Amino acid sequence: MRSAVIVAGGQSSRFEKNKLFASLYGKTLVEVAVGNFLGIADEIVLVVNEKDMSRMILLFSNTKVKLTVGGHTRTQSVLNGLNALSKDSTVVAIHDGARPYASQKLIKNCFETAEKCGSAIPVINAVDTVYINDPDGVKFADKSKVCKVQTPQTFNTQKIKEAYQKRDLVKSYSDDSQVYLDCFGKIEFVQGETQNIKITYPSDLYSTSIGNGFDVHPLKAGRKLILCGVEIPFDLGLDGHSDADVAVHSIMDAVLMSIGERDIGVQFPDGDSRYKDICSMTLLEKVAKTATEKNASVQSISCVIMAEEPKLASYIPQMCKNVAQVLRLPESRVNISATTTEKLGIIGNKQGIAAQAVCLTQL
Repeated sequence: MRSAVIVAGGQSSRFEKNKLFASLYGKTLVEVAVGNFLGIADEIVLVVNEKDMSRMILLFSNTKVKLTVGGHTRTQSVLNGLNALSKDSTVVAIHDGARPYASQKLIKNCFETAEKCGSAIPVINAVDTVYINDPDGVKFADKSKVCKVQTPQTFNTQKIKEAYQKRDLVKSYSDDSQVYLDCFGKIEFVQGETQNIKITYPSDLYSTSIGNGFDVHPLKAGRKLILCGVEIPFDLGLDGHSDADVAVHSIMDAVLMSIGERDIGVQFPDGDSRYKDICSMTLLEKVAKTATEKNASVQSISCVIMAEEPKLASYIPQMCKNVAQVLRLPESRVNISATTTEKLGIIGNKQGIAAQAVCLTQL
């Protein structure tokens, strides 16, 4: 029987608030961390701080997650979790409740390895130069021999219980693999995941969101044709309340959708005289500021412009540069292309130009 003990009884002292209840993917962080084990572990024991118990009960009331109170130390919390396991448990994964990014692939690999070898400890190799700051002096460490330990650390249930019973009561243990290694002299490593970080500071918490934007404007004589801030020589221009930069409008909507905001028709209504003939790049700057205020970071933009005429290929590099500058992105993260509709519809009949954009944002 596969079990999981998820330790979530910390104080979040460096996070400024209780990180377990921080929002992630539309849920709380702890729900995401627990959810990664659903369908893999046959039972899940969540070890929580006593003051959080009532809120945890509400979060997990409709699940089979078993709740138990933690201790004053991580070691005691793990012991409380182990003691709450079913007697049928054969292998147990012990995981930090503040590690919400562990993939189900990693979790399965840990269970399978522990079933064969008795233990499975996910690690990633050190990539930075490593020094040991010893009281006797700074010492260089060969990074090829250094690895960083993650969770879920997974063990034969009876063996990890035995290891905890025989542990050195004077010694301070920072994780379960140390307890197991002290008792049995050997642990089995598996490849960890770089994204499987432990949330410690607010900046560690991120999620990604995708927004989609679409816009179309009619072509009209006597108007300038402006796309992504580039004025393009043509006998027709796009009609609209602003400069009618259809490409930027689609990009703005994509960014707004990715951060959960209303579209540009709400943000910059065409009945507002402040936006009459305004440069759409100025509006994009306002959208970028809104994203920043929501602690969102635009990661990439993809935009396709649909126009039968004029030919746009030679102007696209400058378009990418303009958008990248406003959104503070490398130009390589802004990809703009142009296509025709093979003379079909209002685009093919040269009645208008349309654009569609996709934005990837980190929240």
